[in-house]
Amino acid sequence: MAKLKKIEFVDFGPYKMVGKEIRTKIENFNPIFPSKYPTIPSLWKQCFSDGTFDTLANMTEYCPAETPNGYEGYVRDFNKEDGTFTYVAGFLMKVNTPVPDGYAAYDIPACTIAKTWIEGEEHDIYPNADQLTVEVIYQNGYEVDWQNYFKCEVYTDQRFGMPQKRGQKVLILDIYIPIKQG
Repeated sequence: MAKLKKIEFVDFGPYKMVGKEIRTKIENFNPIFPSKYPTIPSLWKQCFSDGTFDTLANMTEYCPAETPNGYEGYVRDFNKEDGTFTYVAGFLMKVNTPVPDGYAAYDIPACTIAKTWIEGEEHDIYPNADQLTVEVIYQNGYEVDWQNYFKCEVYTDQRFGMPQKRGQKVLILDIYIPIKQG
């Protein structure tokens, strides 16, 4: 079972999230009736194979030194009526980053975030990370800033990428969510 390993409340941004985006929905997988929505794993596969991340990594002058070395998945624009949301696979970059053709970009204003480390097997992290993070936000006297909501999955080399490449099953995914005083 995934568990909360660490929590910090820190100042964050401003940044620009740059990458490739999809409009999607979390659905139970059904091979007989496939989803009409693109999947998050298929977006990541595309970004690794088509050079998306190479293009961004080569823009080194726009990569902030204070952001983790790794990849980010960025969630925004959740629609309560149909359960859809925008998902961007890419990098957190400086606000003045020029956006390459075919890429999406979203400005993230300066804010305070809850920065959590969620530890577990990958298949267990994703369905539990949000609940674990939101619970600890409220337990510490904060609230989720729903008016400015986003979620950022941060796949650091140190805690996620390298352990995964070594065959480790238990990984740590960083989750960032904007907060305000409760």
